[in-house]
Amino acid sequence: MKESLKKATIFVIIFAITFLFIRMFQDESKKYPKNQIEYTVQKDILYTEPARLPQTFDLYKSINQRGPSPALIFVHGGSWKHGSKELNKRWKTVFEEIVKEGYSAISIDYTLYSTKDYSYNDPVRDVETAINFVYKNAKKLGIDRSQIGLAGASAGGHLALLTGLKADIQPKLNYIIAWYPISDLTTMNQSPSSRSTEIVERFMNSTAGQMADEYNRMSPIQYVKHAKIPIFIVHGTGDTLVPFSQSEEFARKNPKMVTLIALEHGNHGFTNLSIQASTNDTINYLKARLKEKK
Repeated sequence: MKESLKKATIFVIIFAITFLFIRMFQDESKKYPKNQIEYTVQKDILYTEPARLPQTFDLYKSINQRGPSPALIFVHGGSWKHGSKELNKRWKTVFEEIVKEGYSAISIDYTLYSTKDYSYNDPVRDVETAINFVYKNAKKLGIDRSQIGLAGASAGGHLALLTGLKADIQPKLNYIIAWYPISDLTTMNQSPSSRSTEIVERFMNSTAGQMADEYNRMSPIQYVKHAKIPIFIVHGTGDTLVPFSQSEEFARKNPKMVTLIALEHGNHGFTNLSIQASTNDTINYLKARLKEKK
């Protein structure tokens, strides 16, 4: 009788352990589905020079990457005042999709105008420094420096266009991507939203009338005629903060180099559109760039 009880106890223990193992495996499978994109994030890589306010970026890479990869540098939005290199849902989707395809993806911080002793030239200098840092340290970062792109959204789109179109920066880039970018500071006062004028005047610490030359100098539309790399713009036709007409005029200045994708009724930030509707064009463009290089 004791022997039978002992065998039964052993059987129950083995069954319980097996059941727990199966449950644990199922839980892990739910947590890490087969098609999950596996990547690493190297956080807080310092890119600014010692004399400057420290700025960092995060580097996203596939765990399966072998050899140098193409790279996309992303500049976040936030009216030049808010935001950080932490990705929102839309750009996280873009990053995950392109990392899966073989890209390295970089999200940078830069000087915001809430910073003490701020100059509107600071964020432009930061973006330029980030590009130069990635280009110079490409081998160490596992990046193919002949395949670097620059992207930005809203104020970040403005910074991406303004910096990426510099004569000494263009040769280091393959393309620029901008979502609902501010391309002409001088006409932002024509926006349906009164916030547009306020945001720009705070960024420039002046009105367009007070500093017309500087407003022009800080407007990417002044340089698009000389673009030697392709520019891909995605803008919603329902944007009341940065009017769609800004991107239309920007594209009209150089139709050969600028591709404009109009998202019907899309607002500023694409918050009234699905993640798929707002990211598909960008992801497909980046995939096409990758195929062109193969």
